[in-house]
Amino acid sequence: MLDYDRVSCVLELLKTFDYESKIASKLIQNYFRFNKNIGSKDRKFISNCFWNIIKHRNKINWHLKKHNLKVNFERQIILELFFLNIDYKNDLQKIKNFFSFNNKLNKNFKEDNLQFLEYLNFEQFINQEMPECVFYELPDFLLESIKRNFKLDWKSVALSLNEEAFVDLRVNMLKNKTRDDILNSLKKINIPCKINKYSPLGIRLLKRFPINGNKLFKSGNIEIQGEASQLSALILGAKPGMQVADICAGAGGKSLILADIMKNKGRILSLDINQKRLKQAKLRFKRAGVHNVETRLVDTNWSIKGLEKRFDLVLIDAPCSGIGTWTRSPDSRFNFNKKKLSELIKIQSNLLSKGSTMVAPGGRLAYVTCSILPEEGIDQIEKFKMSVNSDFFEIDMINMWNDNLSLTNSFHYPFDNGKKSIIINPATHKMDGFFISMFQRKR
Repeated sequence: MLDYDRVSCVLELLKTFDYESKIASKLIQNYFRFNKNIGSKDRKFISNCFWNIIKHRNKINWHLKKHNLKVNFERQIILELFFLNIDYKNDLQKIKNFFSFNNKLNKNFKEDNLQFLEYLNFEQFINQEMPECVFYELPDFLLESIKRNFKLDWKSVALSLNEEAFVDLRVNMLKNKTRDDILNSLKKINIPCKINKYSPLGIRLLKRFPINGNKLFKSGNIEIQGEASQLSALILGAKPGMQVADICAGAGGKSLILADIMKNKGRILSLDINQKRLKQAKLRFKRAGVHNVETRLVDTNWSIKGLEKRFDLVLIDAPCSGIGTWTRSPDSRFNFNKKKLSELIKIQSNLLSKGSTMVAPGGRLAYVTCSILPEEGIDQIEKFKMSVNSDFFEIDMINMWNDNLSLTNSFHYPFDNGKKSIIINPATHKMDGFFISMFQRKR
């Protein structure tokens, strides 16, 4: 495939993404699935160019506006080539030659539309005149929240949200293979990897690989699961024989690891409002050899009737902004606003109220979000503490770490932030940003 064909593919992807409001990761995945003639090197060029534009769109558009140029897809591609593309970076003549000699590309790529490149300083893609919201590729209201949660290192946190996502695997102990067994199997097929720093069941791939096509995945020996997500379940103190509720279970990621910890003994009730996600969860449970999970489809106003004070552990994997995982879906920021945040805060508060009534005397309530915003984390917990009075008390997560993870890790509790809850800092801890908090009901 020639470069003008590659650029045409990027142009098509950008138009589909904007005009049809597609999720970027699914869009590009489906695009390559339906265009199987596109080779691996071509896919790499196309995907890198597309993701560079998505991740740096505010900065690219800022440069165009600074030169009084209309923002369009073609100019976004031109600036990606000039500023960020490994093959064309800073090579003005090469870019001009490429577009000048390719008649198949439309008129917006012609010579007269490339003149503005002569006025750009390649070294100043990151320009001091850029507003913070442009430089960090985040709206002002999110930056203010991040500043409030990470007073000293908010800049590194904000920048980390635009980095490439890690790919982590979790070893399924129900299949009787150790992490070392899985590591050896991966190395035999030349997949570079290392053990996760914090999760005793985690493995990090050092380069991207279609692991879901591998027999280790198909046989249920491994699951694709971020390290922070693993920790948020491992630290909860689930034990074999417990009665556990997983609220907003989604595709079953947390239920899977809880079943593993519980050695398939006891009961896990996985609740969700999305039938498609629960169907996917059932397939994952079957592949992993899990048989102590009951899935239940509920509506948005589901009732807790019959579930009051029944569970030793209630996990609320709350719907949230997902900002802690935006490295996996950098396009999420384009559709997120204050109104959506406000709606999510109400849902989270309602779930905390419902979940707390399901906890048995002496049982525990866990609240988890893949968010680093105080509105979805510490603020929610402070409101909850006021609403339940003395019926629940907050658990210091350092104690949960010492009880459930210290024996498998050679270092001390890594999340000390002066609070009883955990805030996983994506810049410091090199994984997704999460909030984890726990309460215990008095007997």
